[in-house]
Amino acid sequence: MFLDLNTYTILIMLLGISVGGFLKGVISFGFPLIALPILSLALPPKPAIFLLFFSLIFVNIREIKIKNWKNYKKIAPLAFGIFIGIILGSIIFHNVDSKFISKTIGVTIIMSAIINFYGIKISKTLLENKIFSIIYGLCSGIIGGMTTIVGPLIVIYLVSLNLKKEIFSELVSLSVFSTLAPLYGIFFIYQKVTINDFFVSAILVIPAILMQFLGFKIRRIIPQSVFKNIILVILIIIGTLVLFKNW
Repeated sequence: MFLDLNTYTILIMLLGISVGGFLKGVISFGFPLIALPILSLALPPKPAIFLLFFSLIFVNIREIKIKNWKNYKKIAPLAFGIFIGIILGSIIFHNVDSKFISKTIGVTIIMSAIINFYGIKISKTLLENKIFSIIYGLCSGIIGGMTTIVGPLIVIYLVSLNLKKEIFSELVSLSVFSTLAPLYGIFFIYQKVTINDFFVSAILVIPAILMQFLGFKIRRIIPQSVFKNIILVILIIIGTLVLFKNW
């Protein structure tokens, strides 16, 4: 997937992974949300998604604390729905045209940005309903399986729970981390991956982690709401560019 890379493609890869890691550090989510559309400017959807493989593992596992496992039970029905949805969405991803996937990614980015911009929340009554949580997780998983962009939909659910900032960050990372096994398990069934592909994906963990660390520092300095709104506007622009490129 990553043989004979030109300078433009390499720069786009570094930019996408670095900006994604930085955003993850600042607002606790959004790594594939911003990395994937940038990568799609130089790579087809399948190589772009695989490029995120190791970086997604490491930027999310850093914020998970096993000692807080009791808090994780709050999202068990959601996680179950997401797991099943990811499998279904991943199968769809590998059996449809790449341009359709790119368009889906663009639309998902724009819609997620708008929803998060307006701070839409789910009512407490629905959150307490396990059937709703499973169905919401299922729909989120299907979209996530098709695009790897599941974080914003999880964030809408978790924000509605009014969690403490630290627990919120952990649950976002845990939820995204738990999607990786079914997502990439299906990926490896459908796609041929070489040692070179694994090496390229692994080496890009370095800029992802470094920029995530910088994001942690920025998180403490500037108002998160201001930075988040700027990022959401940028995402709408990027999503529009992805749609324009693949229409």
